[in-house]
Amino acid sequence: MDGNIGQTGEQRRFTPAELAEYDGKDGRSAYVAYKGKVYDVTQSKLWRNGLHVRAHHAGEDLTDNMLAAPHDDDVMERFKAVGIVIDDREQGSELAEPPWWAQLSLDHHLHPIAVHFPTALGAVVPLFAILSLFFTGNQRVYETLQWVAFSNLVVCGLFSIPAVITGVISWYFNYAAVMTPIYRIKWGGSIVLLVLTTLTLLVRFLWMDGLEPQGPAFWVYTVLLVLHAPVVATLGHYGGKITFPS
Repeated sequence: MDGNIGQTGEQRRFTPAELAEYDGKDGRSAYVAYKGKVYDVTQSKLWRNGLHVRAHHAGEDLTDNMLAAPHDDDVMERFKAVGIVIDDREQGSELAEPPWWAQLSLDHHLHPIAVHFPTALGAVVPLFAILSLFFTGNQRVYETLQWVAFSNLVVCGLFSIPAVITGVISWYFNYAAVMTPIYRIKWGGSIVLLVLTTLTLLVRFLWMDGLEPQGPAFWVYTVLLVLHAPVVATLGHYGGKITFPS
């Protein structure tokens, strides 16, 4: 048994959720897990504020990430081992096998399927909206581009709902519902996207009499359309960090 783990000879057992609390932020200690052990990296300058090489966060299991690291795993021997990480179910938690509807989503990868629509369409909505402004002298082209932007906005909003629902299922059953910094950004961004799309549609239907490029309502509507791009780009970026950790 590691001599650094407890003076009583007993190892502290961390669930993923408990480990996530040691994220190194706001004065909290920074712990990471590797091959079942939990290490205290709080004093390391390379883990300042719980972030290592702008890619890895304290409070997480780094076992898979170490495969791409430019150093061997013996680097962990420099740090004090403070316990072991266990699966929530080993602790006797209430986590059960996913119900059939959740298993259906997980088996058929419904979240990656659903999330591509709001991500892609949310990015092209501003493109068509801005492009239309260059054709205000051609009514037919202008209105066509405006309707393309609006149609993509509607589909983006509709698919955001199943994307969020299937995302919750994946987070809960595949990632033990651990609220890491990446997931905080993902959930916050998802809420922002839903609110932004809803607000844009309300402005379109309640304040605007048409698609003519005039009046404050039109420009508020256009700005809201453009704001979809950075929101979906942020969601896509952090979704990539989950799927393809660097």
